[in-house]
Amino acid sequence: MSLHIFRVTVRGQFADLEPSQRDALLAVADDHSVFRSAYTREGTFTYEPNLVAFNFRYEIREPDDDGIDARAAAEQRGLELAVAALAEGSLGHKHLRVNAADMADMWKG
Repeated sequence: MSLHIFRVTVRGQFADLEPSQRDALLAVADDHSVFRSAYTREGTFTYEPNLVAFNFRYEIREPDDDGIDARAAAEQRGLELAVAALAEGSLGHKHLRVNAADMADMWKG
């Protein structure tokens, strides 16, 4: 059994933000700049100061078990983590999409 390391990106748009939520996001926007983002196990939440689009970046490790699509499992896990983070902050969202890049593929020629 091998282990795959995926860089999972979940992208979406904010929806129905209350003025207090907008103010809170803008107050810490510099901490969530794309220039401070990284793929980590905990995830990185970045967004634009215009509060339209956001993304989460995760490093997700998945075993290559028989009958399980590791990429699909990583994408599902990334989506679950992002939805949970948005729910924790009571942040409305729409148009979520996810993609995963297997880091081993980066070295194939």
